[in-house]
Amino acid sequence: MKNEYFVSPQWLNEHLHDENVVIVDASAPMPTQAINYHQLWLNKHIPGAQFFDLDKIANLQINLPHMLPKPETFRQAVSNMGISENHLVIIYDQGNMFSAPRAWWTFKIFGSARVRILEGGLQGWEQAGYPTESGEVSRSSNVFNIQFAPEKVCSQDKILEILDSNLPVQFIDARAEDRFQAKVPEPRPGLRMGHLPGSKNIPWTALIDNGRYKSVEEITAIFQEKDIDLTKPIVTSCGSGMTAAVLALGLDMLGHKEVGLYDGSWAEWGANDSLPLEK
Repeated sequence: MKNEYFVSPQWLNEHLHDENVVIVDASAPMPTQAINYHQLWLNKHIPGAQFFDLDKIANLQINLPHMLPKPETFRQAVSNMGISENHLVIIYDQGNMFSAPRAWWTFKIFGSARVRILEGGLQGWEQAGYPTESGEVSRSSNVFNIQFAPEKVCSQDKILEILDSNLPVQFIDARAEDRFQAKVPEPRPGLRMGHLPGSKNIPWTALIDNGRYKSVEEITAIFQEKDIDLTKPIVTSCGSGMTAAVLALGLDMLGHKEVGLYDGSWAEWGANDSLPLEK
């Protein structure tokens, strides 16, 4: 099961120069961090890894962070990186699996045939004793043919439609428990405290252990403990659509394919006083 989603540092080292393998660093900062991951990538990255900037390969016409880019924006960006829909894309981040799943979700949404995440990220790679390099990386351009799956992307209007219709759709929020329960202010200024009506809370960190996803059995137990019905549709959300993808990937590992992601998440919902919430 895991081989459909992840590769080990050893596997990647053995296949580092395979013609069909493309590596991308998709590191992004948490809202409380002022980290320039592009500069850190320039300083040190896995040989051949390009930087996939989730904050720039995004819909910049919306005043929300790292929203899903329009298909043409994604196509141009990854084509310029020399990536086609048939390449084996290996994604990693420099943190604790915070942003790699969002890049995984983005590539899958636009029709990438084979996407994997490096277990342990850059830290795991270095701990295994494998080399890094610095400086810019470029590849010859390619053509990425888009096959967009818009039904996996939920808008604010879609969330309101679900709430108004009493459809059997479950909401799961990936934020920390204190934020979900409105015990601490949101890290983004000006946002209300609380969560979507009827939403349940599974912090994204519950699925991760030392930069690796827990086993399918452990993840199943986590969802079951929160009374999530794995036979019914689910929409994941978080602070800004980033760690909602951690839950979406975890659900995919369990074979649950009816999963939407609320892209605007609390950055959008929490900013609008007219929208309902619970605390």
